[in-house]
Amino acid sequence: MKKGYLLPILLTGVMTGACSQESADNPEIERLSYFSSQPSYQKYSVEEILRHSEDEELVKISGEIIQQIKDRIYLFRGETGDIKIVIEDGVMPEQGVMLKSPVQIRGEVDNPVDRAPRVEVDAIQYVF
Repeated sequence: MKKGYLLPILLTGVMTGACSQESADNPEIERLSYFSSQPSYQKYSVEEILRHSEDEELVKISGEIIQQIKDRIYLFRGETGDIKIVIEDGVMPEQGVMLKSPVQIRGEVDNPVDRAPRVEVDAIQYVF
């Protein structure tokens, strides 16, 4: 190994270790790192999703689940319209779906060319 290469390699290792130690000693850095890696859901109206959404866009909508259509498919009503939502078993609240209760939904738009957009639910939060 040529002279001059060892010092930068050693310094890189020392700096990496120092940064790792700083993060381990500072819970605020860990907390910020955790939240910055979380998906960012943007608040939309149902009308905006139906008219302008892109496939796989992360959305947050408020309203109520008004009807079960099929096994995992429900009708959601917001202030500007209705949209179908899909609730997988892993997302289903323990108490089940409470129809006509105020709720906030976070999910991903499923917007194929052959049917109307719907939201695949990532999280349900009832607002009481």
